[in-house]
Amino acid sequence: MRLSEYIVMFVLVLTMGAGVPGAGDASLLAAGTLAGEGRLNVWVVLAAAMAAWILGSAAGYAIGARQGRWLLERPGWLERSRGNLLAKGDDLFGRHGFLGTVTMPAFVSGIFLVRFALFMTGALVAGAFWVGVYVVVSYYLGAKIARAVGDAGAMTILGVVVIVVIGLAIRAGVAKWRSARPARPG
Repeated sequence: MRLSEYIVMFVLVLTMGAGVPGAGDASLLAAGTLAGEGRLNVWVVLAAAMAAWILGSAAGYAIGARQGRWLLERPGWLERSRGNLLAKGDDLFGRHGFLGTVTMPAFVSGIFLVRFALFMTGALVAGAFWVGVYVVVSYYLGAKIARAVGDAGAMTILGVVVIVVIGLAIRAGVAKWRSARPARPG
């Protein structure tokens, strides 16, 4: 057990909690797998991950509350679309504040000025769910999945990725083709 493994996971989960895309999910899966192998303490992983999630969520909320709405309300490119987005968000968070705090990134709750106590309750629920699911599942299944992936080999995984990318490209091409077709008279 090295302190650096906990610190890396903490930083990655902190950024994930703030709503910044990154490797937070992967770090939780890796930490859970390492805990399942006995290389990390699962209780320290869970405690550190939850602390990081809550701190990151609070930071994301503060950034959204201080600067987020200002960025969306300023005049310029896509001003009308941003205005419509704000109106829909105000309506959503006005009617379903708790649900919004659980399902949306932290900075979004800040933009719509959700009461901080309600936001933190939602962040705690979301964090407990996601951190718990990632760490517990990888704790019990991580080593087995890693062995299966190792047995399958990198070429098989690469083949699956290539097939998925080709499928997505075909789907995007068909959608573009359909949108470019002239409407049939009818």
